[in-house]
Amino acid sequence: MADQNRPRTFFLNEQHELARGEKEGGGGLPKYAPIDWAAKGRRIQRSLSHVRTQIQALPDPAKEQHLFVLAKPQPILKKRTDNRKRAPSGEVDEPTSYAGKDSRVFARLGMDLLGVSDDGSAVVHMTPERVDQLEATAATLQEFGVREQVRWATLDSFDMIPPEFRIDQEWLDTLPEDRPSDAIVELQPLLSRVEVDSVIRTISSLVQINAPRGQTLRGTGKDFSGRQWLRGSLTPEALLRILTSLMSVQSLHSPLVSEVSGDRGVAAVSTADFPENSIYAADLPSVAVVDTGIPQNHAVLAPFRRGGSTSPLSAGGTGTHASFVASRLVLGEQNGPPRSLPRAAVRFFDVNVALGPRQIDHKELFPAMDAVVRTAPDVRVFNLSFDSDPLPLLSAVKRKEELLLAQDLDNFIFQNDVIVVVAAGNSYPGVTPNTPYPRHYSELPWQLGAFARSFNSLTCGSYVSQLSASGLVRQLGWPSPFCRVGPGLASTPKPDFGASGGNVTENYAFAPSLGVWGIDPNGQWREAIGTSYAAPLIAREAALALRSLERVCEPGARPYAAAVKSFLALTADPAVNDAAVQALVKRTLGYGTASSARLERPLAESAVFVWQGVLEDKEDIARVQIPVPREWLRDAAMPILRLFISADLPVNAAVSEIWASRHIVARLRLIPGGDALRSRVTGTSGYTLQRREYDLSKVDLDEVEGDLWVLEIFYEEAAEYLPSMAFPSQQRVAFAAELYDAERGTTPQPYLQSIAFTRTMTRLSVPPAIARTPIVLRTEQ
Repeated sequence: MADQNRPRTFFLNEQHELARGEKEGGGGLPKYAPIDWAAKGRRIQRSLSHVRTQIQALPDPAKEQHLFVLAKPQPILKKRTDNRKRAPSGEVDEPTSYAGKDSRVFARLGMDLLGVSDDGSAVVHMTPERVDQLEATAATLQEFGVREQVRWATLDSFDMIPPEFRIDQEWLDTLPEDRPSDAIVELQPLLSRVEVDSVIRTISSLVQINAPRGQTLRGTGKDFSGRQWLRGSLTPEALLRILTSLMSVQSLHSPLVSEVSGDRGVAAVSTADFPENSIYAADLPSVAVVDTGIPQNHAVLAPFRRGGSTSPLSAGGTGTHASFVASRLVLGEQNGPPRSLPRAAVRFFDVNVALGPRQIDHKELFPAMDAVVRTAPDVRVFNLSFDSDPLPLLSAVKRKEELLLAQDLDNFIFQNDVIVVVAAGNSYPGVTPNTPYPRHYSELPWQLGAFARSFNSLTCGSYVSQLSASGLVRQLGWPSPFCRVGPGLASTPKPDFGASGGNVTENYAFAPSLGVWGIDPNGQWREAIGTSYAAPLIAREAALALRSLERVCEPGARPYAAAVKSFLALTADPAVNDAAVQALVKRTLGYGTASSARLERPLAESAVFVWQGVLEDKEDIARVQIPVPREWLRDAAMPILRLFISADLPVNAAVSEIWASRHIVARLRLIPGGDALRSRVTGTSGYTLQRREYDLSKVDLDEVEGDLWVLEIFYEEAAEYLPSMAFPSQQRVAFAAELYDAERGTTPQPYLQSIAFTRTMTRLSVPPAIARTPIVLRTEQ
């Protein structure tokens, strides 16, 4: 019994799963009120024919293989219902939502959904052959059966894509007429490499018309999704010529960059004389610092450098920001300049994607991250302490482009099974809200950027960790006044975590004693504020958790990023619970401050379970047995099971109301085939990190047959997939669960350890070889 008094974490594996199952099919056709299918078909056929004629008149080399058009929705459809309370007439108005529930309409008609505008219209792609088929079907739509007709119900007509959907007019209006300006030309997805070359040559010829004005195309690249883009210096006249001549150009806009903070505060003390712990560096886990670059021979940080890479566009040199971030990552939180160098916990991989000392180029992000994944596979955590301006403050075109990069970030994480920590971002220095802190959370300058809203990343907000007479916030643990505020995409709960980031004065400015401490490029301690310096503390804990979970994996296997995220969320120290800031805390600090400590030092009063696995396809159901001792249920005053389920999911920015193409579903049952228990769900069910809490005191002990319950996990396809990529059916998923007595603290540890079933809970599952989930670009030819 002595060992039973020592707490442990329980790692579930394939020995604790029941035989996999399959879901049952089903579902019927929607019941619409009578529709004049003949009139609808004629309108669709004529509009499609007219659009094709207009595109064929353009000098676009891709027009023979691709049509990019606008699909206009039927705004409201009348749907029959048997719910007389909801609709006494038997009919209910149902709005069409191509960004949500109706996104899969186009795939059923043989089209590719590329985007949805603010007015609800969809940008779609078709081949000429498919246009012929659609025109023929639409012309005789009234002759087809109900199953074929309902696929067309939400569609009203087709049109050309309007210019305002494709060019940032606000930016264009500010450009000088007589000289070129920096611009990005985004090509449409789904173009082959041969077609891309033809379009680039056509654009070059259009640019050469005004060549004496100094115009040039000086670079090209490809997004993670496969979409090609060009960088150049162009006049407004040339931009408009490209816009009106080529439908194979998706958008034109200014460069996508973000500014990071510079020097703040005063150097306090040099640490160049304290390199003692460098001898431990080789054994430490590594985190990629994607930022403005860290000096190779940094006086303090050099021994902890795992490697590095620099963007070809970098102007050379390094900024203050990255060194400060890396020092927080390596050395952790400090209350002030330490007398000697703290012991390091991780190493850093320096990824320089800066255009200058304070400017990050978003287009260089994914080539740099992909290079790290391919050349340094042990680096599985990335820290991004930057983002775009608040999303609502961006123009429509630029907002769309930033969201496409957020989509690529999510799909990059899905493919590579990595952890990406993103800083929530800061409000503009010196800008005060109209509504005083802490009720300012609806104001636009405090809203999140695109990367911080992404699903598969972990977003980090910040709080005040020390008090100062000059500070606006006078309570420990309250959110930093500059911290940007959630929710995330599709109203999901963001940020996920919080860490120490500093305070401001009443004028929202920096002052000494308000910041957190880090090291500048010269090896000196400085004070600064920002969520940029909170994020590396979460990235640090993620790397340490990965290292701990690696120790309970079989040789050759590795823990999933999803397992780390679920564990960190489950064991996070909750954020402050003061009623005065409760609403703001929910939108800035998430589940609290993450820590990996409980993997090495489990708590005596509870028991934590960790499981990871792979769902082979949408029909596959994993059935994991979780031990819940019947005797402990009887002895505990208020037994609780907390559960965090995590999965990195493929996403599609076009379906902005849903974002993730898959949803994870979990059901807890007392016995296989029994009724699912009710739980309290926190956050949005479609988000990649779900929290559930089960009050087990409501379970009738007479219905409990043994000590093993069953958690069923599967996924459903919720929205259309990104059309430029072919995603595999396999899906990594993980959960962390905790049993505890919320009233008397009766520990479940001895009860669990006396069950023979738990003796094999010493390692994670041996997964199939899908460390990098293969995503195939449809355009690679």
